[in-house]
Amino acid sequence: MPVTRWHRTRNCLWCALILLALTTIGCSRDNLDYGPTFASAETRGSVVYERNCAPCHETDNLTLLKQPPKLKGLFKRKTLPSGNPVTDEQVRKTILLGRATMPPFARSLDEKQTDDLLRYLHTL
Repeated sequence: MPVTRWHRTRNCLWCALILLALTTIGCSRDNLDYGPTFASAETRGSVVYERNCAPCHETDNLTLLKQPPKLKGLFKRKTLPSGNPVTDEQVRKTILLGRATMPPFARSLDEKQTDDLLRYLHTL
């Protein structure tokens, strides 16, 4: 039976479909949103930061009632703007519960994303 153009096209489509399936195996919605699981914690944390923190902490947003503090060098400081010591526990608590005009992120970030964000904040 001769191989027709239709057979080649069909085979190419099947190969493309299989390749697409293989590249998405193991990808959850979170992985697509916050980077691949094989990326470093700092890299994933930077994505979490850019999507959740940077819009307020890295811009001069005139629509905000109070300008949030810049987070660069956060872990080089002794205290947070609240007066609490700068520790992983205290920063995690602020991220998850919010503070003053900062919304809580307990419902939008899971534990791994919060851990990755903390790792990234240490690099700023």
